[in-house]
Amino acid sequence: MLKRNLLLSLLSAVLLSLPWHAPFSGLILLVAWLPLLLVEEDFSRRSARGCWKYYTLTFIVWNIITTYWIYKATLFGAVGAIIGNSVQMVLIFALFRWVKKKTTNAIGYAFLVALWIAWEYFYFDAEISWPWLVLGNGFSKDIQLVQWFEYTGVLGGSLWAWLVNLSLFAYLKHLSSKFNRHCEVRSNQGLKFKRWFFIHCSLFILIILPIVISLVRFYTYEEKTAPCNVVVIQPNIDPYSDKYSGMSAEEQLDIFLSLGAAKIDTATDYVIGPETALSHIIEQQIIFHRDIRRLYDFVAQHPHLAIVTGATTAYKYYTDQRPTETARKMEGGFYDTYNTAVQIAADTVIQLYHKSKLVIGAEKTPYPKFFRFLENYYIDLGGNVGTMGIDSVRKVFKSPGRPFRIGTAICYEGIYGRFYTEYVKKGANLMFIISNDGWWGNHTAGYKQLLYQSSLRAIETRRSIARSANTGISALINQRGEIEQRTEWWAPAALKGSINANEDITFYVRNGDMIGRIAVFALVLLCLYTLSRLVLKHKRVKGIPI
Repeated sequence: MLKRNLLLSLLSAVLLSLPWHAPFSGLILLVAWLPLLLVEEDFSRRSARGCWKYYTLTFIVWNIITTYWIYKATLFGAVGAIIGNSVQMVLIFALFRWVKKKTTNAIGYAFLVALWIAWEYFYFDAEISWPWLVLGNGFSKDIQLVQWFEYTGVLGGSLWAWLVNLSLFAYLKHLSSKFNRHCEVRSNQGLKFKRWFFIHCSLFILIILPIVISLVRFYTYEEKTAPCNVVVIQPNIDPYSDKYSGMSAEEQLDIFLSLGAAKIDTATDYVIGPETALSHIIEQQIIFHRDIRRLYDFVAQHPHLAIVTGATTAYKYYTDQRPTETARKMEGGFYDTYNTAVQIAADTVIQLYHKSKLVIGAEKTPYPKFFRFLENYYIDLGGNVGTMGIDSVRKVFKSPGRPFRIGTAICYEGIYGRFYTEYVKKGANLMFIISNDGWWGNHTAGYKQLLYQSSLRAIETRRSIARSANTGISALINQRGEIEQRTEWWAPAALKGSINANEDITFYVRNGDMIGRIAVFALVLLCLYTLSRLVLKHKRVKGIPI
């Protein structure tokens, strides 16, 4: 039995991991929990202890297989992410087993689903946030099958995975029941048929119906036609050897401009560059920065286009008091650093947006009042080390002569669905994603996972995406989430194409993560029910009248 449960735990870990790796489908998630549920059922049936060892093994292996690539940039960060995520998952399963033991199987499994989805819901906004393994993200390569994400977001995918797993688990238990196999008598044939019919109809509805609805939506969705002509630049500058030491800023900008000049024409509306393409810009003096002046000269030669690219910037405060929680001391005052998106156009002033979802351990210290000392151990992923400043609201780039309003998500921001919708709520009818994915190496899955998750954002918002990655994969993605063009990994390139703007607002953009809010409400009710059961049981034991 020990060996069987060990193999089942490892099998669940592998099945949960595969959807994050090409070419495996997210449909594997519909059965991925079954082995672990069988392990838990075995321990519950035998009233045995020690189940925590098996689900701990499952969660640690799952996290390692899917996000091991973080070590390419920082071993400390990889260990922290894997252990931190695994511990939270272990606590969820431990609470589920406790509730199941104190109540009933049905209440226990309902509690598991509600708690898992509520955790994913809050994890998006937590101070320490790493929602890479939200179950719904596992469907990122199955865009034809999850078009209904425009209503539910990725939490709809998480709910789908859990409901199908638990239904199949109940069906397997039903098939293996000695009562159903040997003890049914003729007089119960009608009841048996009704049960059989209900179970199979339920499985059909849970598994097939969402797929059919999505396929119909995918093949009947009409792309909103408002073409924006873009050129997406992938400079391919090595972030380790060239970006901040081996190559000058002038040489890097030469590559950017030469790639752009070779592709643009009189119809081009935007040239899009990657995250941190420019560096060391003081925002109060931005108009005088050498690289900004060169970009203005380029735009002056092509006044019909605008440039949107990434930069590392700083804002100086000449004051004796720390103006912000993230400000650092300098001679004569303080300064904040930012991971910034910049728009430069001939017909408007320079517009800036500061990245707001920051990478823990590279751009952000959680609870900086207490943990600022951790900045001594940070890895440099953008030319600045330590906690960066943020924008409190999403900003949308506009130009008087253009009908396009651009939301620019910076790298890691592209995995936060609810956060991403804020650009659309601010009026964005097109989305750009700028990134620098070369930290994770060629033979790992990190940069591919980030690319595919962009397709989910396109479905949720029905906004086309132009994605520029310095050393990752740049792409053009349509409103159905299809990748229409893409570059190769680790190759300087420029994509030229057209993406369509869209003014329509999806149900998900308008209403957010309703499934998450419902899960929280259900969790509260289940907790109250469990507590009431415990109180009543305590009174019965003590002989207190109820």
